Amino acid sequence: MSSELNKIFCAILSAILVYLLASFLSELLYNVDKKKATKLSYNIENVEDKNKDINKEDIDSELKIITELELNQLLKNANLDKGRTFVNKNCASCHDLNMPIKNKIGPSLATVLDRKIGNLSDYKYSKTLLNLDKKWNIINLYYFLENPKKWAPGTKMSYRGIADSQKLLNTIKYLKENSVSNEN
Repeated sequence: MSSELNKIFCAILSAILVYLLASFLSELLYNVDKKKATKLSYNIENVEDKNKDINKEDIDSELKIITELELNQLLKNANLDKGRTFVNKNCASCHDLNMPIKNKIGPSLATVLDRKIGNLSDYKYSKTLLNLDKKWNIINLYYFLENPKKWAPGTKMSYRGIADSQKLLNTIKYLKENSVSNEN
């Protein structure tokens, strides 16, 4: 009888150990430590400030940490292939990226760059996006993809955002290139 109890006790302890280990690993892999998380910041040398060329209406002043000029400089070093891979893995299940424009669960991302937000007639956007009088420029894409719920509270997009700044830049570079290639 005592060996049966020992087996049951060991099985329970083993299950608890597996649960704790899985919990620890998932926390390590999928959660960002908010104390260690940092905003995207780079030093860009020898770049003139051309804020006069930036459309101020397209940038929310409280979100503006990076200028369009700085973002374009950063996109030069972004990896297009890694952006394509990330988009195909994380976005393509909900968004179509090819012409002709075809919506899925989310609106088509073909020709998304410089398209008016909430503009596709065959897609039912959230009121939040419909009420924005902006275009999907690289700044708006950056902040939306970084944290959709913060940039557009009430959005239907359930994706929580791209916390890794390099993955975010790679993604924007791919969406930018894909928009240009789909226009032709």
